[in-house]
Amino acid sequence: MADYKAILFDMDGVLIDSEPLFLDAINRIIVQEGQSPISEPENEEYLIGTTVNQTWERLKDIRVLPKSIPEYIDMYDVVVKEVLSERIDPQPGVVGLLNTCKELGIPKAVASSSLREWVYLKLNSIGLVDSFDAVIGGDDVKNGKPDPEIYLLAAKKLGFSAEECIAIEDSPVGISAAVASGAHTIAVKTYFTRNLDISQANTVVDSLEQFDFSLIR
Repeated sequence: MADYKAILFDMDGVLIDSEPLFLDAINRIIVQEGQSPISEPENEEYLIGTTVNQTWERLKDIRVLPKSIPEYIDMYDVVVKEVLSERIDPQPGVVGLLNTCKELGIPKAVASSSLREWVYLKLNSIGLVDSFDAVIGGDDVKNGKPDPEIYLLAAKKLGFSAEECIAIEDSPVGISAAVASGAHTIAVKTYFTRNLDISQANTVVDSLEQFDFSLIR
C-alpha cells in the first residue's frame, strides 16, 4: 500500500540524537548515588525506548539504588531539563521530510515514550515545536512501548487508523509497538541502536535522508 495518509514520529533517535543526553543525565544521578555509570551496552539492552518509569524500574534492578522511583524521576526531571535547555540540531533528513509533508498536506504526530513536557522541550531545542499536528507522550498512555497503544492513539488524534500511517522508529521496543499497531514501519539506524535487531520494520534506512517519498505521494 502506498499513499499513506499521515506520519507518526518517534522522538529520541528519530527527530533528535537524545540518547547520549539521557545516558549522561542518568549517569550523573547514578554516580551521585555511589554506583558505577551505565555503560552503552547496558543502555542498549535495558533502557532504550522505555518510558521514564520503566527506565528507573530497570535501573533499580541493575544497580543498588536506595531511593524510591518517584524520587529518582524527580531528580532526573531536573537534570534532563538542564540538558535540554541548549539548542540541538535535528537528525539528518528531518527538516526536509517535515517540509515536504507540509507542502503535501500530510499530517504529522510525535509518539514518544518521554514525558509530554520533555517532548515539547526537545522539540523546542531543535526548533520544531510548531511542526506537528499532535504530540503524544509516554504519560498520555497506560501502556508504554512495546504495547501499540501510543501509535493507535497518535493515529486517532490525526483522524486515521494506524494502518493508514507510517511510523518512524529507531529501537526494537518502538518498532515492535509500531508494527503491532499496523502502521507501515520505517526503522532509522542510529549509533545507539546499531547493535540491536531492527529488522522487524518494513524498511530500514541509514537516515531520513533516504525516506521514500513515493509512500506519501
